[in-house]
Amino acid sequence: MAKLRLDAVKQFPKRLFRKIRLPSFLTNKEILTRIGITLLIVVIYRGLANIPLPGVDMNIYESYFGANTASEINYLFTIFTGGRVDTPSLVGLGIAAYINASIVMQILPYAIPRLKELQKEGERGRQVINQITRFLTLPLSLFYSIVYLYIIAQRDLGNPNADPAIAADPNHTPVYLIPHEIGSNMPSLEKIIFMAIILAAGTIFLMWLSEIITEKGLGNGSSVIITIGILSTLPVYLTQDFARVNFGEIINQLLQGNFSVLNNPLTTALLVVLIGAVLVIAGIIFINESYRKINIQYARRVRGAEIGRGSFLPLKFTLTGVIPVIFTYAFLSIPQIILPLVENNIQPDSSIYPFIQSLKTSFLYATTDNVVNEHDTIYALVYFVTTVVFALIYAFIVFNPQEVAVENLQKNGAFIPGIRPGKATENYLSSVLLKIALVGGIFLAIIAEIPILASNMVLNSSGTTLIILSGIGGTSVLIIVGVFLDTYRQYKSLQATRNYEKYISA
Repeated sequence: MAKLRLDAVKQFPKRLFRKIRLPSFLTNKEILTRIGITLLIVVIYRGLANIPLPGVDMNIYESYFGANTASEINYLFTIFTGGRVDTPSLVGLGIAAYINASIVMQILPYAIPRLKELQKEGERGRQVINQITRFLTLPLSLFYSIVYLYIIAQRDLGNPNADPAIAADPNHTPVYLIPHEIGSNMPSLEKIIFMAIILAAGTIFLMWLSEIITEKGLGNGSSVIITIGILSTLPVYLTQDFARVNFGEIINQLLQGNFSVLNNPLTTALLVVLIGAVLVIAGIIFINESYRKINIQYARRVRGAEIGRGSFLPLKFTLTGVIPVIFTYAFLSIPQIILPLVENNIQPDSSIYPFIQSLKTSFLYATTDNVVNEHDTIYALVYFVTTVVFALIYAFIVFNPQEVAVENLQKNGAFIPGIRPGKATENYLSSVLLKIALVGGIFLAIIAEIPILASNMVLNSSGTTLIILSGIGGTSVLIIVGVFLDTYRQYKSLQATRNYEKYISA
């Protein structure tokens, strides 16, 4: 009996650990490797993002922007990257050039037949297009870097509104992030080119890292890089907002039955924003996972194509992703990029100078100030309509009804029940796509507008604004949620493949 008890005691640890099930990704070597590679690249990226760009006076940066709002920083440093970089670093321009080059390569095949043929050549064509995208990224990144440096080199931080009266004041000392040459109103050309090469090299390096994540890591590399850039700024914004409200004292007063503390407009606004963020994320997930099913039947058995009578063609409501919002942002940001370059190179007594000043006070600059007026309403309306229009246009680029009807369905012997093959199928797909793209475009526009409208409402009610609304826009939330969903789907796919292989080997 004693021996049996001793054996039971010895076997207890083994039985205990046998009952404890480790998470599946800890037992999957491939998933562990992919997660490790992704985390390593994220650490490298964040390390580079904290190395200042040579030539920028970081003491001046900290003095003028260390305690300022996120919108002021974004307007100056992130006009090309969507407001996602908090300091001028080695990778200060992110992968905006690579993203734009990819978008261009999606559009060019409709103008260049040779590229259209490459798209149909399978893996080889995809590799050629990817290589062209990389080559296109280099000149784009150099162009962005030069314009970016030119803007911040000429911006007088002591005279941010470019008031001629202040500029003419002999006692006014200009303050520049990039020190100017003695006796010159600009840094040396060699210095600008050197800094531009470093920024472009940072973009190319991030492009390489993003492709490693896509091939050997977990998730889409470009999206992961952008998401990490967004999430890295989130704690800073939240800390600054929460520091303005003593939640400990509020909770203590609520527990004592004193609900008057909720009358503070800033406290109410912060609570509403946090609750609203949860609802917005839930709505994004619902729409992102929703799609319209188009039933498909096969007239003949097609090897590898026939799925059965339940086969269907899914059309997602978020077919275009966040590209329409990015197009809208870029379109409305063009004046904010060009006007400072023109303004700094003309005299105040020039005939065109009053026209430029009138543009700077128009709705195009509505989001760069802290005053709510009629320009904000016009800007919001233009932003909304432009986003919907770009969503409709880009949807027909991503999903070509003619190509799907002829190349994919008709050649494989497939048809939509009740619709004749060929032109009738193309018209039907076009009408369905138009409705879906319209709903998706309106949804994207609403999500993109929510932070702008919420910021104006907070400003009207409390006389101040929340930094989180200035730093994290609706596009950012769309990207974050989309990346998490895509990464989770890839993880589940790898897990299913692993389980399938175990089943086959058994």
